[in-house]
Amino acid sequence: MHTLSWAAWVTLVMSVALSTSNPLYLVVVLLCVCLVAALAPRTAQAVAGFRALALLGVGLLVISTGIAVVNGSYGEHELFTVPGPEVPDWLGGLSLGGPVAAEGLVAAVLRSLAILCVFLAFAVFNGAVSPSRILRSAPAALFHAGLVVTVGLALLPASVDDVRRIREMRALRGARTGVRDLPALLVPAVIGGLERSMRLAEAMEARGYAAAPATGRWPRLMGALSAPLFLAAAWVWFYYERYRAFAAVAALVGVVALVAWALLAARGRSTTRLRPEPLALSDRAGIALSIALTALTVVGKAAGWLDLSYNPFAGLEWPGFSPGGAAIALACAWPALLLLTAPAPGTEGDTEPLVPTPAVEA
Repeated sequence: MHTLSWAAWVTLVMSVALSTSNPLYLVVVLLCVCLVAALAPRTAQAVAGFRALALLGVGLLVISTGIAVVNGSYGEHELFTVPGPEVPDWLGGLSLGGPVAAEGLVAAVLRSLAILCVFLAFAVFNGAVSPSRILRSAPAALFHAGLVVTVGLALLPASVDDVRRIREMRALRGARTGVRDLPALLVPAVIGGLERSMRLAEAMEARGYAAAPATGRWPRLMGALSAPLFLAAAWVWFYYERYRAFAAVAALVGVVALVAWALLAARGRSTTRLRPEPLALSDRAGIALSIALTALTVVGKAAGWLDLSYNPFAGLEWPGFSPGGAAIALACAWPALLLLTAPAPGTEGDTEPLVPTPAVEA
């Protein structure tokens, strides 16, 4: 799969997971992400990064549920009561302890489940796409931003690999590697990561990556104009229903300004690619599907005609399940179709095919 296809898929998963609070749709999205993760190409380092992000997502789920228990929640189905001190009213409604209802726990689990879907999607993207492919696919106007994202994506797998290597070295020396000795593992890993970042920055500066021409006045003006237009459009859309037409026009002008900034900024900066990554017809179809469903989800939820929400505080009724919402959630598995029909590993990717060198006769 192309790098842009993976980026479009991650955007689709993020928009669907954050736009719905229905547990049935969230479970479908989570299963789709797990299916794509099982079929996606990955290395040992990518597997370690996926495991770390998966553990982080599960940890956030546990922490969110624990916070809901500690703070207490209110609803019709009260489960138990957590003893806690009385908090004064001038603290702004902060509560410690109190009755814990099933509605509050379900709401906390649903929020954490959406975040877990996003974490796993980014973990799959991090393992399936190498940093060099991300940098190659970055537009000329976003080259430095793509460079920062590339370094950030490579940081987690490298740090996990450093922790694993330091743990093995400590185990060979007879030292303990339990939970209590975790600071002794993290400190050398952080120091090694900083040293590796400094070496990378010095090498890139020596090769001319820091010497970039300044962006022109008009591209900067267009880029600066798009942000307040989007903020004004969102503000008017949500708080002034009578002027939603003005909000739509402001959002459209913001999109035009953003596109103009990208085109003008790309003209003043030329980039070359050693091996262009071809964009197949199947990748184009997947990208178009992801963009269409992302726009449908965001616009439909903002307009109110696409109902993907679930309110657990309305009596814990069984969540609704419509064919349209299920189709949007199930569409998050479209990369599995491309991965099942992909060629065998080694026939394409970042490495060039090896061509035997003809023998030279003396």
